[in-house]
Amino acid sequence: MAFAQFIIFLLFLDLWGQILGLGSMSSIAISYGENGPVFCGIKSDGSHLVTCYGSNSAITRAVSAHLPFSGLTAGNGFVCGLLMDSNQPYCWGSSGFVLIGVPRPMVKGSEYLEISAGDHHLCGLRKPLTGKDRNISLVDCWGYNMTKSYEFDGQIQSISAGSNFNCGLFSQNRSVFCWGDDTGSGVIGLIPMGMRFHRIAAGGFHVCGILEGVDSRVFCWGSMDFDGENFASLVDSGRHNVDLTPNDPMLSVVGGRFHSCGIKSYDHEVVCWGHHVERSTPPPNHVRFYEIAAGDYFTCGVLSVASLQPVCWGAGFPSSLPLAVLPGPCKHEPCTSDFYEFKNGSARCKVCLHCSNGCPDEMYQVSACTSTSDRQCRYNCSSCISRNCFSNCSDATGNGKKNRKFWSLQLPVIVAEIAFAVFLVTVASLTSIIYVRYKLRNCRCAGRAFASKKNSKVGSFQKDSGKIQPDLDELKIRRAQMFTYEELERAASGFKEESQVGKGSFSRVFKGVLKDGTVVAVKKSIMSPDVKKDLKEFHTELDLLSRLNHAHLLNLLGYCEEGGERLLVYEFMANGSLHQHLHGQNKALKEQLDWVKRVTIAVQAARGIEYLHGYACPPVIHRDIKSSNILLDEEHNARVADFGLSLLGPANSSSPLSELPAGTLGYLDPEYYRLHYLTTKSDVYSFGVLLLEILSGRKAIDMQYEEGNIVEWAVPLIKAGDILAILDPVLKPTSDLEALKRIANVASKCVRMRGKERPSMDKVTTALERALALLLGRPSNEQPILPTEVVLGSSRLHTKSSQISSYRSTSETDIAENEDQKFEFRAPSWITFPSVASSQRRRSSVSDADVDGKNSEAKNVGNSASGGEGLRSLEEEIGPASPQEHLFLQHNF
Repeated sequence: MAFAQFIIFLLFLDLWGQILGLGSMSSIAISYGENGPVFCGIKSDGSHLVTCYGSNSAITRAVSAHLPFSGLTAGNGFVCGLLMDSNQPYCWGSSGFVLIGVPRPMVKGSEYLEISAGDHHLCGLRKPLTGKDRNISLVDCWGYNMTKSYEFDGQIQSISAGSNFNCGLFSQNRSVFCWGDDTGSGVIGLIPMGMRFHRIAAGGFHVCGILEGVDSRVFCWGSMDFDGENFASLVDSGRHNVDLTPNDPMLSVVGGRFHSCGIKSYDHEVVCWGHHVERSTPPPNHVRFYEIAAGDYFTCGVLSVASLQPVCWGAGFPSSLPLAVLPGPCKHEPCTSDFYEFKNGSARCKVCLHCSNGCPDEMYQVSACTSTSDRQCRYNCSSCISRNCFSNCSDATGNGKKNRKFWSLQLPVIVAEIAFAVFLVTVASLTSIIYVRYKLRNCRCAGRAFASKKNSKVGSFQKDSGKIQPDLDELKIRRAQMFTYEELERAASGFKEESQVGKGSFSRVFKGVLKDGTVVAVKKSIMSPDVKKDLKEFHTELDLLSRLNHAHLLNLLGYCEEGGERLLVYEFMANGSLHQHLHGQNKALKEQLDWVKRVTIAVQAARGIEYLHGYACPPVIHRDIKSSNILLDEEHNARVADFGLSLLGPANSSSPLSELPAGTLGYLDPEYYRLHYLTTKSDVYSFGVLLLEILSGRKAIDMQYEEGNIVEWAVPLIKAGDILAILDPVLKPTSDLEALKRIANVASKCVRMRGKERPSMDKVTTALERALALLLGRPSNEQPILPTEVVLGSSRLHTKSSQISSYRSTSETDIAENEDQKFEFRAPSWITFPSVASSQRRRSSVSDADVDGKNSEAKNVGNSASGGEGLRSLEEEIGPASPQEHLFLQHNF
């Protein structure tokens, strides 16, 4: 009796090894719903802890940092995992139907083999009973219209949950059974009789299974938003993109709401079928996957590469995720037959992956699947059809006669292809040269005529101002140094997590030290299925940063493009990003940025953007201005970074580009997002949001507040004159609020809905400089602070600001009595960047907000703070420099 029970236990261990990596429960899971999608996976470090990425904060913030899991499943707004220690489900998220924590009610001491989640319910397959009840299986369910314990005759191998129903697979006869609410799908009534399945996966309103046998074909039933009668009419009308069930043998299959995807058994590529929503992306071609999981309208998979990075396709989720997850559950038992062990560097447990079946066309099997490696295939050079086969066979050594025969047949084809390729390259090159010369010859940067009228001193001054000249012979491209991947890998300590200083959706940043001791930041791209897009963004950033040179643009030191790896090397910014200071967990970082530093950072960032808009020819539109792309060095000087989304605009900056929206929500120009109407004013909108962040300390979008959008919250308060209500409570407001009022007024104009009603960046910069001068510009008997120190962030600013606070403690009477005798006025309000005076700046597009450039300059900054006048318009603040101011600039620079 005991021996028989032991045999049954071993049998279920074998089934459990199959269930973990396949079916509904896996090492990865996807939640969906009105709060946004989330991808969760078991970390690849062997700790069995879970990591999540997505927009539903109720899931991402509630991930336990201590509970180890053996598998995951997810539904609408929640994620559940099977606890490794107790073999019980544990859930977290924002579902109103599935309880957070261990579901209730539950029979005391129950342990589960597998769990599976539908839209609003969770079911768990209990461990097998022993004795006379060993042929009875128990399934417990919790959630909407489903909380109940079910008893079935027969041993169940696995379960899978659909939207409102569940299905199971019996281990003895391999037949399928279903229960629950199948209204609108007919899943229960359409169960195929007499078919034996290897495994099954339920979607929203359908079920797909892999049939037993050498073919491992897929069979589906239920509803995928189409049926046999309407199929032809839907295809003819073009309303849906519907694919038939594939004939390829499958290793595994998963189900979404109206679609399914599977991993092909011979090459591990993914194929999908069913209903595809509008603008959904297809699965990547020629990419191998270890594991896949489906959400409602999108699917994600773990790439069969060393990084174990997840990528997604479909609609409603990023294509590349900055995570590393296991390709299957990790367990202590050895791998069974038809599985091989994946080497994950952990001695604690093993990850078992399914062996591939068969070989692709033109290939034959060299070695069978073993316990440590998958089967190996090789090209059959005697029956080549594809280019890959010919390429591989031409490199292999073999019989001399076969090689001669091969070359005698293929050499004419190869020569013809080479000749045709040379012809195409020649035509394309000539066309490109003619087009580029035409564009450069017609590119006229505004302000050149004005510069030609100046004397030689002013002309030489403008020649050194950093403009990118349009003539090809005058281009001075600062070439970046080329590094090898090995050099950068050694400099960044093997790109380990300890060296990582930042990460985004498409790249990670590592701190490194070059051989000469230079501390650098290495930006490493994350592999994405859209290789062309990644390559374009990489070359865009490399080209722009190699050509542009400005004190407040991040300095590019070098790059590496080797194989599939793309890396950029920048100067290291010791103080990280502005986002980390304003919104990080460390409150001390936020307090480091007093009002003087914050406004100085705003001026410096504005200078960098103004350079892109006004002094590059053609202008450069950044498209991703945000606090995380403003980096700070050791003295808190600002640099604008991340030019991966940047575009070259037309020579006339008022002309729009028609481009699909790209950027970050919260900073994205509404006009650009809705109308695809891109101009330099789109960057102005993003910068206005950045100014509101600097003033308030709030994120651009923060759903913990009732008004989550910072623009909708702050602009009405600014227009009402309630500036104190938007200022960051961490900092004490200055005694004179006029400077901060001006900045708030500039920000409100920058975020106007219509682009042509926003000011241009040169006018924004001038207004910010005057606000900074007003913030610093108190009487002093010491040497005045020069404009270069104000804009570039001199260390003297901190000393001066402390002295200002001591001056403010002096009574107004004392200041009035001694002002004329003891003090001189410093840091005038028309301070500009040293290389370009206000009157010499290139004029941007003339808009309604820019017309009033002839308004006179206010001579006395102190009088501008009088309460009766209110906030002056931006146009009044930004006028051309007076002759005295122009002489001041020439004298100092």
